[in-house]
Parts: sequence; structure tokens; C-alpha cells
Amino acid sequence: MPVVDYEAINLRQYQCTGAVTSATFKASMALNPETSPDPAELRSYLRHELELAALYRRIADAESDPEKAAGFARLAREELENAREWAERLGIDPDSIQQRGLGMRLRLVWWASRLIGSEHAVALPLLMRGEERAIAAYASHPSLSELEDEARAHASELAELGGPGAFDGIRTVLGRSASSSGTLRATVLGVNDGLVSNFGLVMGVTGGTNDSQIVLLAGIAGLFAGAFSMGAGEWISMRSQREMFQHLIRFEERLIDNHPESARAQIREIYAGKGIGSEQAAAIAEQLMSNRDAALDVLTREKLGVNPAGLGSPWGAAWSSFLAFTVGAAFPVIPFIFATGNTAAAVAAGGSSVALLVVGGAMAGLTGNLVLRGGLRMLIVGAVVATVTFGIGSAVGLTLD
Repeated sequence: MPVVDYEAINLRQYQCTGAVTSATFKASMALNPETSPDPAELRSYLRHELELAALYRRIADAESDPEKAAGFARLAREELENAREWAERLGIDPDSIQQRGLGMRLRLVWWASRLIGSEHAVALPLLMRGEERAIAAYASHPSLSELEDEARAHASELAELGGPGAFDGIRTVLGRSASSSGTLRATVLGVNDGLVSNFGLVMGVTGGTNDSQIVLLAGIAGLFAGAFSMGAGEWISMRSQREMFQHLIRFEERLIDNHPESARAQIREIYAGKGIGSEQAAAIAEQLMSNRDAALDVLTREKLGVNPAGLGSPWGAAWSSFLAFTVGAAFPVIPFIFATGNTAAAVAAGGSSVALLVVGGAMAGLTGNLVLRGGLRMLIVGAVVATVTFGIGSAVGLTLD
């Protein structure tokens, strides 16, 4: 079969022309009808090959590594060759098919890959899964054994492309290892956000009205709205991170089970990158591959930067964030429960300032920085926010009057 010139196809929307008759189909298959896939099934294979070719080409064009770009470009050409074979089996002129654009699912995979800054870290596991499903589909039809072998070869190539550096973009975007529960982070951010945001809200409303009941209502509403927002946001964030890493861990499991040679090579590359000699690295890889759990642990920790036993609790992070925000946001509100007017406003400003100083100092101490400098920095930020919102509230209050 001639090699397809990908550039000549030019990524136009595909169109399959030509009717498929029963005689043409049976002649092209020359198989027992009981084991032959029907024309509709073959059309789905044709669409799948064309979509994969488009995605592989996009990844190749965006890939900065010349070797990996060449690998994806080669896969794109091979998928197009397969598409021509499907067309022939369907009784369609192979020259009448044109390159198909991405379907919705693969389009989402592509944009997700671009969004996190890595052109293939998200796509690779899904593409591997797609090739493995194709292997299973082809294996159910004896007539497709040749294409089953090609799908296995494509899956192996994808496994090789997903080396130790393939997931750096994900780790960069997440900004922390999944081995951390995220609870301490959620607590610190929650107190900080609750204190600063509600202090600004209370001072803004205070600047616009002398009615302490309105200020109290606004402060309580801001407290609960912010707490629920922080809790929900942290839950979604931690849940998404957990699901992402679970998905990637399953990818490593399939790599070990279905492509042991690629897994062995990647483990060898990991240890060679640590300065271990090639022969010793190969011996370590061989030993680890004899124990599936040990091999998976190494690939998960060293390749993904993930502690599989500590992916974090979305609910724990959500509740920590909710409670922390509530504590921080309560400081500027509590004075208006027991006092009114300028007295309540003064106590709220003073209490919130002290809280800002303490929280800022505590955050600085936890990170090994100067406590006083951290406290003053936090106090200045909070004071600026409160002053600006007070001024805006005063201006709006005068306008409404």
C-alpha cells in the first residue's frame, strides 16, 4: 500500500463517497459472514483512524522535542494508511476520503493538553487506552489480525513516547506533589482569604451606611458565601487532582501489564538519570519488573511525582478551607454583634489588624521567613484593602443619599 502524503490531505473535513453493496463488501472481505464485521462497524473504524491521524498530527506539530514530534508524525501517517485500507474494505475509493477533523471527545483531550502546558501528557493515556480498545476489537475478527498487530505497535510507540518527562507539565500546573493532603494549605489560605475579604467587605459597607444592622447582615452574608465558595472550590480542586493522578496511575498499570519492555526501559532511564551506571540501572529495572507492585511504585513516584498512598482527601481539604475561612471572616463581624456605630467599626478595624499581623507572622514562621516582616506585610495588604473599600463605600453611600 502506498504511503499517504499527510500534507497533501491538508486537514480538511473528511467525506466518504461511494455506496457499499453487499456483493462489494463480501468480495472485499472474502470471509465467513459470521466472523466478518458489518459495514457500519467498519465505518466506525474508518472514522476512528481518521480522527486519530488528525490528533497525532496536531500533537506532532506542537511538540518541541524533534524525536517525539517525528514519532507522532509517523503515527499520523500510519493511521491514514489504515484509513485507506478501511475504505478499500468498504468498497470506497481510498482517494475519495479526506482528513477528518477531531470529534468532540478528542477535541477536549487536545485542548486540555494545551491548557496544562504539555501537548501530550493528558492525551497519551487516553490514546493508549484507545489503541488497546482497538486491539480488543480487531482481535474479535480473524480477518483483522494484521490491523491488530499494527494497533499493538502503535500502543507500544505511545508507551515509549510517555517517558519519565512526559508528565512534567501536569506537576508544574498542580504546583505541589499529590503526596500532600492539601489540608494545611487549605487552612492557611482559608484564614487569609476570610480575614482580608470580609474585613474589606465590612469596612466598605461601614463607609456607605451608619446602620450597624446592615453592616452585620452584610458581614454574615459575606462570611457564609465566602466559606461555602472556598470549601466548594477546594473540593473541586482536590477531587480533580485526585482523579487526574488516579487516571495516570492506571496508565502506568496498563504500561506494566501490556507493555513490560517499555516499562522496563523507563525504569532503567529513571535510574540512569540518577547517575547509576547503565548495567546496574538495567539490573535494577529487571529486578523491579519481577514485582508488579514495586515497579508501579517506582514509576508512580519517580515518573509522576506522586505518592499513591497519599493522594489527599477532597472532603478534608473542603472542610478545612470552610472552617478556616469562617474563622478569618469572623474577626471583622463579631464586634457588630455586641456594639454599634463607630465603636463597633473601631473594634472591628483594630481586631482585624491584630489578626492580620498574627496570621501574617504565623505564615512567615511556617515558611522560615522573618515573622515580623511577614506580619507587617499582611497588615499593610489588609489595611490597603480596607481603606480602598471604605472609600468606595463612602462614595457610593453619598451617591445613594
